[in-house]
Amino acid sequence: MLRDVPKGFAQMRNLAIPASLGALLWLAQPALAAPLTYDCQARMTRVWAIPPVAVGDADPWQCAAPTAKTPAGVHWQRNSLEYCRLSVNVYDEALAAAQRLAKSHKPHTWLVLMDADETVIDNSLFERERQICGGEFKDGQWRRWVKAEMAADVPGAAAFTEAVHRLGGLVGIVTNRAVEDDDLTRATLKKAGITFDYEIGMTGDHSDKTERWRGAETALTTKAHGRPVAVMWLGDQVTDLAILDRRGKLLRAMNQGDAGDGIGDHLFLLPNPMYGGWQDNPDR
Repeated sequence: MLRDVPKGFAQMRNLAIPASLGALLWLAQPALAAPLTYDCQARMTRVWAIPPVAVGDADPWQCAAPTAKTPAGVHWQRNSLEYCRLSVNVYDEALAAAQRLAKSHKPHTWLVLMDADETVIDNSLFERERQICGGEFKDGQWRRWVKAEMAADVPGAAAFTEAVHRLGGLVGIVTNRAVEDDDLTRATLKKAGITFDYEIGMTGDHSDKTERWRGAETALTTKAHGRPVAVMWLGDQVTDLAILDRRGKLLRAMNQGDAGDGIGDHLFLLPNPMYGGWQDNPDR
């Protein structure tokens, strides 16, 4: 026969059980990531070592004899505190959204889809060299730049992708670089410190990303032990972002004629003053 337990002890025990259970549930939650840190001054004062033009190269990405000043937009992206802090702030907001998603999704069941150029890697050095040598875009110059693997990280991108992994998310990079350059793109991403589970380029001139987004979900099924669901998009163009139906099903890519709903919630835009679809909008 059990002896009587003091009333006060029983009350303490009853309080301790839910408290212990709460502690276990808290420990089971994904670890929250701290706000991102990035040394903007180090980025702004970095001096790039530009390799010499190869002998016989008819279309070098480097500008050997500048004929023009760096355009304001390129200079702003490369050398302003405003650009650097805006980029880090976008990634901070995206990280807060990822933390919310981690609480409502099991590990490896949710996918963050990202663009590459001007979203996670920065091609402003190429843009500067191109513009100060006349400004005309040439496929040969771009291809040589891609082979150089010199695109740097966009401020906040490396820390964000690493944090998504720690939270249990997957990262897919869907880019409009040529699919034939996927190995070069992946090497550049790794050099820039970007954490990713999947990368796919563009076939031919088909720049719409909708089917490649769906393909990323399918391709990551094995790693996720079940088809993961894309829940967040990041890019520097609205066409890098998705339009979803009311149930969250992917419909299509956003365009300049849309209202931009979802930006700041599950869609996040990085600043890019150098180029984009917005250049075709009427000048009013």
